[in-house]
Amino acid sequence: MRSIALRSKPQVPFPLLEDVIVLADAAMRAREPRKIVARLIDGLRSVIALTGALPPELLRSADDGLARRELYRSSQYGYQVIAITWAPGQASSIHDHGQTWGVEAVLRGCLDVLDYRVHRQQRALSTLRPADQHSLVDGTVIGLLPPHDLHSCRNASTHESAVSLHIYGRPLENIKRYVQVEGDVYRPERISLESV
Repeated sequence: MRSIALRSKPQVPFPLLEDVIVLADAAMRAREPRKIVARLIDGLRSVIALTGALPPELLRSADDGLARRELYRSSQYGYQVIAITWAPGQASSIHDHGQTWGVEAVLRGCLDVLDYRVHRQQRALSTLRPADQHSLVDGTVIGLLPPHDLHSCRNASTHESAVSLHIYGRPLENIKRYVQVEGDVYRPERISLESV
């Protein structure tokens, strides 16, 4: 298993974090992932519209990878809130979300997201096919429900950073990254997201 550093600074200042926590706590009472995600999408759209200027810490990207910053972990419900800062043009590999539901929102900039579906699986290899493409701009919120949570993301800007907010049903400690073997054939690789 490979490891990727998870840049984490507990309690990074974030406008409206208390509102996000209250919203997430209320959504968690639905208990069913589909209902939780739907409630979070609806609630976050209105909350994010009020975000305003982001703290300088959330605008700094990392040279060697995405800057992931944990904002909050719920001891009562187990969900995690993180912010990801994307350098200009920076992209993620094709990846899943560790078998948990999630909600992702763009706070600043534009992310191009390409969804994938597993078309065929043979031993350790998977044939992946693009399923849908989205351009997510400021205020856009999407939901992720396994097994339909496989995607890649890229900052659409070549000169400005983008920032996204993520809420996951439980802390993402392991995910699968898909490494291209040939054409549309990929090899899944388990990645451990470690805090630094």
